[in-house]
Amino acid sequence: MYFCVMKKNIVIVGLLITLFSLDVMGQDKGKSTTEHKISNQGVDFYISGGVFFGNKYTAAYYNGAPFNENNLSYIFDNYSWKQSIDNLITRNNHFISSSDPKIKLHEYPTNVKYTPAFSIQLAAKYRFNKHWGISLSYSFARLKAQDIFTVSYNKVTTGNDIPDYLYYDIVAEENRSFFDLSAIYLFETKSIVKPFIEIGAQFNFVRVKSFDAIIEGQDFSLLDIYGGSTYVANSNMQTFNTKYGGPGFGFSGAFGLKLAFNQYVSLDPAFYVAVTRLGLKGYSDFAFNYGLMVRIVMNDSFFSK
Repeated sequence: MYFCVMKKNIVIVGLLITLFSLDVMGQDKGKSTTEHKISNQGVDFYISGGVFFGNKYTAAYYNGAPFNENNLSYIFDNYSWKQSIDNLITRNNHFISSSDPKIKLHEYPTNVKYTPAFSIQLAAKYRFNKHWGISLSYSFARLKAQDIFTVSYNKVTTGNDIPDYLYYDIVAEENRSFFDLSAIYLFETKSIVKPFIEIGAQFNFVRVKSFDAIIEGQDFSLLDIYGGSTYVANSNMQTFNTKYGGPGFGFSGAFGLKLAFNQYVSLDPAFYVAVTRLGLKGYSDFAFNYGLMVRIVMNDSFFSK
């Protein structure tokens, strides 16, 4: 379902880009050949959509291991949640001994990774001349990390001390926001295809939206909303709007091609890469993230023509 939504968004962006470009090209054909030349100095505005790929390094924040601030021990070491887990598993798996199930964590996820995420970007660029410019952009992506963990249990068969295992999903979603300040160089050519490169600094902010263990179809949140208090079932406990994640920084770059349909608008496919530190506790090293995007770029003359 996640991939379907992402593909749908990409298709919509692609259709909008195509229709918009055809419309502008059609308008441009009707212009007089004596129309004034656009100034090399000015402002470009653009909106883009694409696919973002997160690094596995920070995905390990969601492996449920005890050294992470949010982990599977949060529910398995809690009496009330452990009782619920045992009841769910024994009720749905009749081959497990109900009198002494001995259900416990066996192995943490070892291959947590992000699925590709749809990203959007808004930006403005100031052109100093036909080659150089500086841009400020804002990008957003919602990433999903996923893997499986195992629990061991005691079988119904008496005298059999060899444990068996069940496999359950551990799933997280995080929101990422990026602010990039970049210098841009555009290579002037005689064709409508003009290469460009960008390099800049980035400020980012990450927020953990959800983090769940899914056991027998039921979600158990691994985010502490009780301010460190021990959860007790059927009690009126105070909850807190606990936030996980925070600010970070890094460096970013991009290279791509400007497809200049006319003097007002262009379509710019680009490859984006960033070396960043994210605000996830315990994961302070720099890591590569990258993405592919397509921009619709309009200069300031488009709005005054």
